[in-house]
Amino acid sequence: MAQIQKLPRAYPQYAGRRVAVPELPSVAGAELAYFNIKDNTGGNVTLLNYFSFPNGKRQDTTQVQRAVLYIHGANGGSDGYFAAMRDALNKATQLNPDVNQDSVALMAPYFTSTRNNLERSDIVTWDDVSWSFGGTGIYPQGHNVSSYDALDQILQYFNDVRTYPNMREIVVAGHSMGAQMVQRYAAVGKELFLHVPVVYWTANPSSLVWLDSKRPLPTDSCPTYNDWHHGLDNYNIDYERTYVRTLGSLGVRLRYGSRHIAYARGLNDFGDYPDGCGPDTTGTNRGQRMYNFLDAFPADFGDTVDFISGIGHDTFGMAASESGLNRLFLDNFNGNGTRRASIGERGPPTRPGKRRLEDLN
Repeated sequence: MAQIQKLPRAYPQYAGRRVAVPELPSVAGAELAYFNIKDNTGGNVTLLNYFSFPNGKRQDTTQVQRAVLYIHGANGGSDGYFAAMRDALNKATQLNPDVNQDSVALMAPYFTSTRNNLERSDIVTWDDVSWSFGGTGIYPQGHNVSSYDALDQILQYFNDVRTYPNMREIVVAGHSMGAQMVQRYAAVGKELFLHVPVVYWTANPSSLVWLDSKRPLPTDSCPTYNDWHHGLDNYNIDYERTYVRTLGSLGVRLRYGSRHIAYARGLNDFGDYPDGCGPDTTGTNRGQRMYNFLDAFPADFGDTVDFISGIGHDTFGMAASESGLNRLFLDNFNGNGTRRASIGERGPPTRPGKRRLEDLN
């Protein structure tokens, strides 16, 4: 029988049930943490995470100033994502010694699913890639928890001043399918009223949720082009359903406009991920889709848009690039609001973008 992990009261989120997962490899600098996630039926489920464990011990949370979540791609692999983030942090330390394994908490959540052969009855598990657009877990049976509920509770954990009194910023980062999750979560995520600022770093997504029903390419052959998760029609997940269905595109655009988005694109990435016909109405590949999205919904003054030469669909390359180091680790590290300018031939517009009410009509 699985046992409850007994930890100091300063770590309430670690109350998840310990389970044996021999399929997951160990990663230097990380422990496999069992996070307790409250479901919507009064119960609890366990979410797996690779979590900072520098030099074989847990961090002194009073010394942590920043938390970085790096969300994996379609095929899982949180171990590799944690390693990429760890190695990128080591590069950032060379630029600013204050940014190090003691002051930055790294987390790579594992959204286990039927796709990556980790279908389990004792940990929260999703069908295929439904976790990337807020789907409800299929296991454990009898529970109701969205992947976005899990992100909400992780943000609230790092925002808890009793545990992290010196936290200055939280970065929710994703690459590939993970970037799709981050961008969609930024659009429909609940207002959590956190005191710590949050940045949503979306790198090389294959598609993005569009914030109105217009598209740059023909839609005639795709009657579902604007359905969730490529658009906002037929929003069929439980998470924030009333908000999205009641306020629609205008409400979602206002919410998205209130978030700090950091877009990142490797200029050598022109691949694709098959996901229905919806993405094909926004572009023919990852690169074109991001360009078209930014043309339709220009980045705000507070956002950054980085175009990174010489890098394709590369998890570590994106994180360890100048852009990645800036957005993941260096920007606003001391909480003074200092952020480096966008990188590449296309940056934010010189006029207000998606927050202008006249643009929302």
